[in-house]
Amino acid sequence: MAKKVKAYGICLYRKEFHTMKILLCKSVNSKNKWGFLKGVAQDFETKKETALREFFEESSIDVEEKLLENYFEQINRTKDIGIFLVNFDRIKGIYQYFGKEQLFKQYLSGENSSVRFFNIEELPAIKEKQTELTREITNFLRKER
Repeated sequence: MAKKVKAYGICLYRKEFHTMKILLCKSVNSKNKWGFLKGVAQDFETKKETALREFFEESSIDVEEKLLENYFEQINRTKDIGIFLVNFDRIKGIYQYFGKEQLFKQYLSGENSSVRFFNIEELPAIKEKQTELTREITNFLRKER
């Protein structure tokens, strides 16, 4: 029996006036579905190590482990996905990576065609293996406003 794939990543969030926004990516292979910046764990890598490495690989943004907040997980048939929350405003030098709501193109990995913030009340279509996870995270963030 094949070992179940485990993927971990980060949901960068930011409070802006009375709204809450989250950072999502659209992979180069996706027509219209969005998801979190994440990737598959390597042998002997912890959830946190995977999340930090994958987020850096996909955005060029180095997040310190101490900034990882709440953890959310969606169990799926073939791939489980775990996401840590990180507050945008706690990352030093974060503004250099973004123009308006979008990650500058020079920081995009070859895996993603776009990485941008969305208001949690106006989310795009989400990848199926992350829909419940996204719902849990947005419900949590609504309470944090």
